[in-house]
Amino acid sequence: MAAHYDDPQYSYSQYWKGRDYEHLSEVIAINSLLVDKKFTSSVDIGGGFGRLTPFISKHSKKTVVVEPSNKLRFQASKNLHPLPNIRVLPGTAQATTLPNSSQDLAMFIRVIHHLPDPLPAFNEIHRILKPGGLLILEFANSHHFKARIQSWITGQPILLVPIEKRSQINIKRHTIPFVNHSPQTIIKLLNKTGFSVINQLSVSNFRSPLIKQVIPQPTLLGLEKSLQSLLGKIFFGPSIFLLAQKT
Repeated sequence: MAAHYDDPQYSYSQYWKGRDYEHLSEVIAINSLLVDKKFTSSVDIGGGFGRLTPFISKHSKKTVVVEPSNKLRFQASKNLHPLPNIRVLPGTAQATTLPNSSQDLAMFIRVIHHLPDPLPAFNEIHRILKPGGLLILEFANSHHFKARIQSWITGQPILLVPIEKRSQINIKRHTIPFVNHSPQTIIKLLNKTGFSVINQLSVSNFRSPLIKQVIPQPTLLGLEKSLQSLLGKIFFGPSIFLLAQKT
């Protein structure tokens, strides 16, 4: 995964240009899940260039970013330098190098769409969280509303296994995996690992070029904020946020 993001031809920060709605939808979700919560320690696993790290660091006395990409770690260090008590360290979701039971909160966003098997990462997060610690997990939802409509029209069921979204050409080229996950399967894996899901949100519910072009962004974000919890109950949107607790 690190090799992909270290490629000089690819810019992850550039990818987010023009995606303000998606970014702010995720900020709304994080703020909603962490409202009135305070922590001693937190970790942003696969935090990239630090896009979302400030939104957990304001709830925590000290925060660590664990990122496998050299290029993204450099960018994160530069972007997060003005903020106090943040460290950027090398590591992966499967091997963070952090001590056992050392973190109150882990954030794991925009990562497991690269992990066809997220179980090793869930085990690692369970290891580094304190008893009762919290995990904010995001995943690309294979059972989103459009997929269900398509399934109804074609008669093809939506599988509970990870669904590869790359083209056959890219699969043959062994490019970085990109999979959508079933909510039922992810929750089952979390339970197996020793987590209990305590909240779920549906995020980026209006991720459509046409909708974003027609409806003003403040209106979309207002709808997003009011509907994330309600639509989360039916796993409506393309991106699902779960708040899980180490049991």
